[in-house]
Amino acid sequence: MRKVYVSEFPAIQHRHRNGEIVTVRLKRLAGNLRATCAGCETEFVYRKPTPSRTPHYKSPLLPPVKGNWDTDDDNH
Repeated sequence: MRKVYVSEFPAIQHRHRNGEIVTVRLKRLAGNLRATCAGCETEFVYRKPTPSRTPHYKSPLLPPVKGNWDTDDDNH
C-alpha cells in the first residue's frame, strides 16, 4: 500500500487511473488523521504544515497597503 502525506483537512480528493475523482475523509486512527482508499490502495496521512524557514522580506516594488497590521507603515 502506498502512503501519501497530505496537508488538506478534512477531505482529500484524488484521481484514479480511470479518470474518476474520488473523495476520502480523514478520520483519527492510531493517534493520526488518516484515510485509506481501497480503489487505488493508497493511505493518506495528515501532516500539519510547518512554517517556512525562508525569511520573507517586504517588496520595495509594492506600494504600502493600508491595514497591514504586521508592520507599522500605515502610520507614516
